[in-house]
Amino acid sequence: MRFLLWASIALAASPAFAQAQNERIEQLEKRLNDLTQEVHAIRTELDQLKSGAPAAAPATAGATAPGAPAPSPAPADADDLTKIDVPAASQPPGNSGATPATPTTDQRQSALTDVQTISNSVSPAAAKVFNPDTSVIGNFMGKAGAVNPYEFPGDRRAAMQLDEAEVAFEAFVDPYAKAKFFLSASPQGLEVEEGFAQFVTLPYDLTAKAGKFKALFGKANTWHTHVRPWVDQPLVIHNFFGDEQFADSGISVSKLFPNNMATIEATGEIFRGEVGDVFQSNKTGDLAYNGHVKVFRDITENSNIELGTSYARGRTPVVGGANQFGGVDVTYRWKPLSRGIYNSLIARFEGIVDDRSGEPRNLKGFYSSLDYQLAQRWFTGVRLDRADRVGTGSADHGVSATLTFWPSEFAQIRGQLRHTSYGDVRKAYNELLFQLQFAIGAHGAHTF
Repeated sequence: MRFLLWASIALAASPAFAQAQNERIEQLEKRLNDLTQEVHAIRTELDQLKSGAPAAAPATAGATAPGAPAPSPAPADADDLTKIDVPAASQPPGNSGATPATPTTDQRQSALTDVQTISNSVSPAAAKVFNPDTSVIGNFMGKAGAVNPYEFPGDRRAAMQLDEAEVAFEAFVDPYAKAKFFLSASPQGLEVEEGFAQFVTLPYDLTAKAGKFKALFGKANTWHTHVRPWVDQPLVIHNFFGDEQFADSGISVSKLFPNNMATIEATGEIFRGEVGDVFQSNKTGDLAYNGHVKVFRDITENSNIELGTSYARGRTPVVGGANQFGGVDVTYRWKPLSRGIYNSLIARFEGIVDDRSGEPRNLKGFYSSLDYQLAQRWFTGVRLDRADRVGTGSADHGVSATLTFWPSEFAQIRGQLRHTSYGDVRKAYNELLFQLQFAIGAHGAHTF
């Protein structure tokens, strides 16, 4: 009995359900037709705009019944985006019912000066795209102690002065090269300390640079003033290359040879051959050459060692004379992973032999240093020096101790107590050197 009752209810509901479904399908079909008409109208308007013909006003869904005539097209001026509508001038009292006057050509022209503009906020990133990374590093130095006339013959260190301001510009020239310029402003004047283009996408994993740059001879010769861990130059660099170091215009090519044992880098350089009293070019073909090989290897996860050897050769002012340098450098670094920002150690040794025409024997010199990080911002170190002095037949000796404080990564304060003994005059001088360095701008990283 219940089965028959449920069957009767189902048969009675079936026609109502079918009718509801049919009505829903009809509504969907009508909606689809309306959307099709809208798409067709929009496409027609786009085609007319592309062809330059006046566009018809698009039909909206349900606004025009199927088969009804299409709305009349809008005037051409309505779709001309280059024209600006000028509102009619307000009518004087008593003529409120008069028809507004048609704007004249003069009114239309004057309205072009009244267009309001939108002030978009300047994007710092977009403004920097064509500007190089720029920085300025100041090097303020002071001195206390006996007057030392032998460090710079004919000159001496001032009690205090802004010894140097280095201005650096660095940016990519294109995807294949990067340019770097370092200008040094000092009491002696302004000069280009380095200025070169570095090519980083050459075949066979080669890199090259062309311009004026410091020769890759040893370690200390490649450092700028603010990179040195001491206030002054080691005696061997000062006596052999001068305080301006071995830097000249030329071309340098380097290649890395990575392997499982160590990372090896070989560099060959050709220079113009004009480096103070070190190299002098008597004719166009009197070039200077430099070669350097570096081997780098990690000892543990906390320490590594770097070994390097260098050879340089060039002409001297003496006709037919030559000047040859051979050098070796060793650098050991220790920086524990767990306390790397609080404690670290760097030990350095560099020795150079100079075979110079006119000298009765080869000149020799070296420096050895140890720098230790006491705390996050405090460093201390010692350095031993020995170097023959050109033209004297005697050697200079020195010992220094330094203490450095870094208020931040953009400033450092350093004091250096040094004792220097000059062999040719048999005199010694004790001096306290003070240094304050400060930097502004984005300064790129230097060679590790």
